[in-house]
Amino acid sequence: MGERKFEKLGVLVSSCGTLRSVDTLKEFIDYLAKLNYNTFYLEITAGYGLEGEPFFAYLRAKYTNEEMKELDAYAKERGITMIPTIQTLAHLGFMFRWPPYLPLRDIDEILRVGEPRVYEIVEKMIKTMSECFSSKIIHLGMDEAFQLGRGTYYDKNGPRNRVDIMQEHVAKVLEICKKYGVKTEMWGDMYIRMAYGAYERGPMTFDKSEEVRKSIDPNVKIHYWDYYSTEKDHYVNFIEKFQKITDNIVFDGGVWDYIGYNVNNSYSLKITEAAFEACIEKGIKEATITIWGGDSVNESSLWATMPTLVAASEFAHGNHDFEKIKSRFKALMGVDFDAFMALEKADQLKPRDKNNEMCSPTKYLLYNDVFAGMYDSTIDQSERHIFQEAAEILVPYLDDPKWGYIFRKAKALAEVMEYKFDLGVRTRKAYLENDKGELKNLANNVYPLVVERIEKFYETFRVYWYRENMQNGFEVMDVRFGGLIQRLKNCARLLLEYCDGKVERLAELEQKIVDYIDGSDTYTTGAFMENGYMDEVSVLRL
Repeated sequence: MGERKFEKLGVLVSSCGTLRSVDTLKEFIDYLAKLNYNTFYLEITAGYGLEGEPFFAYLRAKYTNEEMKELDAYAKERGITMIPTIQTLAHLGFMFRWPPYLPLRDIDEILRVGEPRVYEIVEKMIKTMSECFSSKIIHLGMDEAFQLGRGTYYDKNGPRNRVDIMQEHVAKVLEICKKYGVKTEMWGDMYIRMAYGAYERGPMTFDKSEEVRKSIDPNVKIHYWDYYSTEKDHYVNFIEKFQKITDNIVFDGGVWDYIGYNVNNSYSLKITEAAFEACIEKGIKEATITIWGGDSVNESSLWATMPTLVAASEFAHGNHDFEKIKSRFKALMGVDFDAFMALEKADQLKPRDKNNEMCSPTKYLLYNDVFAGMYDSTIDQSERHIFQEAAEILVPYLDDPKWGYIFRKAKALAEVMEYKFDLGVRTRKAYLENDKGELKNLANNVYPLVVERIEKFYETFRVYWYRENMQNGFEVMDVRFGGLIQRLKNCARLLLEYCDGKVERLAELEQKIVDYIDGSDTYTTGAFMENGYMDEVSVLRL
């Protein structure tokens, strides 16, 4: 395999609101060990409980303290250091769902810095993690607190420099960590924003790196997360920005598993190769591949990320020969590399932006309302064959004794999309042309076919879910699938009522559809990235 270029090569698996089962994670750790990974970040922001805090992660999937200790010991036996990844500043909206925690909210999902009760809870977090993980290392989070100090904190304290607020909070949290003898790591985006004015988007309009460097504890590892570019120079530039504010950098790339039901390994491979080359060139000693999960739930299989994880391991050992990478994959997984790559075929529609391969059409077009037509302007009806091909290419792998359930799920989704992707376009066209014959055909034949295929997809998804995940959280998918099916049934019923004269008009189908991006009358078709059920299913709030 060659010499690993990083002292630490890790994977981060996020809870994403729902949790992978303990058995799934154990098996996953076995595979990581075979690939020479030696670090596992278990991201459990809302996936654990706190003593004396009944509303912390209330009614959610949670690892018990015993399960966390069990996972830690299991990883340690295989030469892998497990590091809990939590949040101690932002991304804590699940807490504010409950009245006892509302007084601790600054704004958005951010804790109000300086409140004694905040640090009481943070100490419970640190204590729990220190007791459950033998590494005595905790990743404290602290990313994306963009509006820090601009809510109730501002009301109470007035305007303050965000660097000062951040530094004050970090200092208090680190003091707690010292009490429990743990080393610490943090995300670095807030510091980059403070140093240069922007992070992953927007111009860097100033340079306060010297000031920010003084505010960062040199003993804290700072994580540079970035999964958006295929250009090595992009990563080199950002690494140099980070090196101006800290000498203690961990790079975090990512597998695009969180944009829908399929994993975009094609794009993930490109960004990972470019990023790792930059890291090695710039002397970065630690690198991690993040697996963030989906839209409040784990929509894609953890195992579907393996093409990127196998390749990342090879890149980290200096191997960029894809024939050797494919051979390594086959030896590990027992299935061809290209078979797993084919899982994403249904999402490989023509992109709206030819330079952007981060597309998730099977997600947003699945939930695209057939009457409202939010995404209808983006659809190229000539691409139906892609869904047909996506289903056909998976047939040889459906009965694989170990991985067949993953291929059956992907095939079922492609079969849904074959007729669902443009059903709204066909419906609106027939209505506006007053083609009642076609409306009856759609209502009596196509709509029921789509419903039948969604029900089949649901069954394959259900098999996947209960095989890989904890039970809690599946109610979300029951509501999403159930709502989609009932909506299609109602729309078909309305079409027939219209054709029979029982309904005078269908106002939704008379609304003018404009280009989704620029609002013009000329449509620019093409796929893009959208992964938020709440935004996809309706323009209204559910």
